Amino acid sequence: MGYADGIPRNTNNSAGVFVAGKRAPLLGRVSMDQFVVDLGLQSTAKTGDEVVIFGDGSAGEYTIDEWASAASTINYEIVTRIGPRVPRIYPRG
Repeated sequence: MGYADGIPRNTNNSAGVFVAGKRAPLLGRVSMDQFVVDLGLQSTAKTGDEVVIFGDGSAGEYTIDEWASAASTINYEIVTRIGPRVPRIYPRG
């Protein structure tokens, strides 16, 4: 995931991912096909763990509004710019 997939290049460390039950903020700039997050020294995250980029926030994951604020844009831009390489998962509810 990177700006080629629609992740805003100018996003700051107010956004990040949710992995191993914890938030991991962005580190540095978003690149074309990747970005780096700070897992911290005590992280239990391992290869193969599910990583949530954004969600509804109920489990502690970053929300679309937080990503929008970190990229100085609106929430609609965050979701509409996600490219076709990214699989979508639609929860039933």
